[in-house]
Amino acid sequence: MVRASLLAFCLLGALLLVMPAVAYPSLGNYYRPGVQYEPEQIMDMLNRLNELMEMERKMENSEKRALDMGLNRGYSGALHAKHLMGMAAANYASGPGRRRRDVE
Repeated sequence: MVRASLLAFCLLGALLLVMPAVAYPSLGNYYRPGVQYEPEQIMDMLNRLNELMEMERKMENSEKRALDMGLNRGYSGALHAKHLMGMAAANYASGPGRRRRDVE
């Protein structure tokens, strides 16, 4: 009984490992040897790939300018940021505080 359940468990595990690999598209879906590709199509594809790589490089360089919500500024920097957010909310017409009657 134990051997049968262990064997069934191992077969199920092997099946779960093999099934995702079968689901991936094969290489034949991307390259067709009988089709002639136009140079414009190839250049367009390379330009799009270059743009994607440049966007990824820009994202990597901008990590140091991420939103920190005042956690890395210390207490006074966080207090100043909170003050600026409060001032921006107060200047907003639908924000908190006194309602302006002249603005409709």
